[in-house]
Amino acid sequence: MASSPRIRWKPDTALSTIHAAYSVAVGAACTDEKLEQSLVPCVTQINERLLSSSIDMRGFWSRLVRESIGCDETRAACETALVASGCSALQVDQTSRGIVRQLDECRIVVHDRFPRLLDQLELRSRPLRERWDTVGRGVLNQVAKQIWGQSPPKNWWPASVDGLFVQPLRGGDGGFEPGSDEGKNAAIWIEAMLTDVLPNVPEVVRVAWLVTRVAIEQHIAQKSLTSKPGDSTFGRPASLTSAWAFASVPLVLRSAAELDLVSHSALPISAATRLWRLSDAAIAGDVLTQWWEKLDRDPQPLPVALKSLSQAIEENKLIVPPAEPF
Repeated sequence: MASSPRIRWKPDTALSTIHAAYSVAVGAACTDEKLEQSLVPCVTQINERLLSSSIDMRGFWSRLVRESIGCDETRAACETALVASGCSALQVDQTSRGIVRQLDECRIVVHDRFPRLLDQLELRSRPLRERWDTVGRGVLNQVAKQIWGQSPPKNWWPASVDGLFVQPLRGGDGGFEPGSDEGKNAAIWIEAMLTDVLPNVPEVVRVAWLVTRVAIEQHIAQKSLTSKPGDSTFGRPASLTSAWAFASVPLVLRSAAELDLVSHSALPISAATRLWRLSDAAIAGDVLTQWWEKLDRDPQPLPVALKSLSQAIEENKLIVPPAEPF
């Protein structure tokens, strides 16, 4: 059995600020109205600057979160996000300076709201860390069996994953970074919720899902470079990335059910799809549930089933960008 990864947990106050700014910038529902209103002026100035430069606003914020994972240099993360979002090389320096100034104002706002944020995150994260230590390895072992049977590759799970806790603002949220050849570590981040948002979908299962997403993304990247026509399981190109993102939900829930973390009789697929913010489409959970139930009734090789899921995703416009942090 492939060894499951060691998660190196730590609170992340810097990422908490970026997460908060992102949430307000894209108009997401926030649970802390006071913090939200305090961030509006700074975030509005950033958005106006992006729009005036014809930069993809949501693309910038999503990429900024991703680049901020494990990065101590806000300026560098901002410049990378700007280039990826369509900012011209001539504008990057000036635009990033203005945005970084406003992000620093966001940091001050968050600090004023939570003067002891680091200590708070340490305390808030303890219940989830302890529960993961109890059941995490077991869930991941079951996930590997679901995908690979009794013979998962030895390198299926990354050796280690950074686990970053951020201040809750959306009533439960999380994301991941699969890592890269440029030395960026694989990482997941999650809001440090004291209790489960939904009792039937525990936050510890979200952690298992995020780690599974990391493993899948890494494996797809490797297969895209090395596979040949006729290879199965993951497909030759990265064209099934979205299908894997959706399929990982019932795969992880079934694994969690083996440890009595979720219901055996009816997996909470729709609830998890909404809670984990996999798609904005209202029918996403229903489409995924129908696919899984059909696979349960009429088992077929996973590569074949993924192709039908990929088609359903396209037909219902459920596409999720690969490795998006939100």
